[in-house]
Amino acid sequence: MMSLTRHVALWMALMIFFPLAHANGKGVWVRKEASGPAPAFRLTDQEGRKISLQDFQGRVVLMSFIYTNCTTGCPLTTAKLARVHDALKGKNLHIVGITIDPGHDTPAVLKEYGKQWKGVDFQSWSFLTGTTEEVEPVLFDYKIEVSRRGKKGPTGEVVSVELVDHGLKTFLIDRKGMKRFEYWGQDFNTKAVLRDLTKVLGEAQ
Repeated sequence: MMSLTRHVALWMALMIFFPLAHANGKGVWVRKEASGPAPAFRLTDQEGRKISLQDFQGRVVLMSFIYTNCTTGCPLTTAKLARVHDALKGKNLHIVGITIDPGHDTPAVLKEYGKQWKGVDFQSWSFLTGTTEEVEPVLFDYKIEVSRRGKKGPTGEVVSVELVDHGLKTFLIDRKGMKRFEYWGQDFNTKAVLRDLTKVLGEAQ
């Protein structure tokens, strides 16, 4: 079995040297039914607390992948998630944002980012980060496409890596921790997501 270190190193190498197609630049929105258990994770929230997917069991989860320095798809998607959050306030729903840039997005940075969005309640919306070794396997498990560009030094060695782009995906996970829908792209259809959430929230536990 591949060790976690090798698993992460291989995934990072692929992302650096083989940039992947991204959803947010094309603006094509896809709604796709999903099935199977949502992959487990254990990360750190904006308050510095360790949080696992299991902690949200019994609630419907709407989970996206963002980073705070993003100036295109991430703020668009987060703004629309804020509308969903406001429309379903008081319902058994928890919104989760997982950073793809853990080196920059500390808990404090994520907390300030969350405060930008009107009406965000950290009791029902968590922003998660962790070490690179903690976050990269989550991106791998959820098939989040990330494109990074390596800057080379005078002798050809990679001296720094910058995040260029990533695929925008949002997952709807039911109370039992099962994936129900995936939404791809920046043209987030709020009405369609609200219909799906209303249906899943109305299901018996």
